[in-house]
Amino acid sequence: MSAYSRQQKEKKIMEAAIKLFGEKGLHHTKMDEVAKFARISKGLTYFYFKSKEELYLAITKKAFEELKEVFQHTFQNGRDESGFDNMNALVKNFLAFAEEKKVLHQAMVDFLRMVGTYNHPERRKSIPEELTKSTYFRKLLNLQYDIPSIGVSIISKGIRDGSIRPELQPETTFYLIWTMLLGYEQLHGSINYEPKSLKIHEEVWNNAFLKFLFELLKGTQNAHKFQPVQGKLF
Repeated sequence: MSAYSRQQKEKKIMEAAIKLFGEKGLHHTKMDEVAKFARISKGLTYFYFKSKEELYLAITKKAFEELKEVFQHTFQNGRDESGFDNMNALVKNFLAFAEEKKVLHQAMVDFLRMVGTYNHPERRKSIPEELTKSTYFRKLLNLQYDIPSIGVSIISKGIRDGSIRPELQPETTFYLIWTMLLGYEQLHGSINYEPKSLKIHEEVWNNAFLKFLFELLKGTQNAHKFQPVQGKLF
């Protein structure tokens, strides 16, 4: 079998899995269903991916690679813009990615949580050995840093061009923003759930979040301006 043919079959399996995981969830989807949806035999599906969990790692790798492309594209297209404007675009593009590709975004969140477990000597034992020895897992351990490195470069650029506060430390600042973005996306379901005792207007919450984030970068004296929205935060 040629390398191209193998890649195409792997792609079909992963596309089928992404669709089914999105509809039914990871835990309620069986490999048999993935194979059937991809129109590839169960045996061949297991030939490419030893388990559903390894298939999920392959999807996670795809997620990091695609988001890395989004970050690179944002940075390269904004070469003539300020670092602050680059970060503004980066935040919006990340949120669009997370909304449009929910399975990929969730896969990244799950992996980052798994790395926390992996870093703890005792808790590491709870991760199946077949996963930690997977080539996908080993590649992901390195790939996870590619995205933050682009963000750090953008913040460093902004500090140099004066569009971002000079006293900020680029690495710490990006990881703080990264944390805020991941948490923001995770809270969407809770904010939109009805009924709720806290009355939070989603659009106001969105603007308040962005205002807070960009004040972190520019300071309150040069806060980013948003169009006013009717309603109250609480």
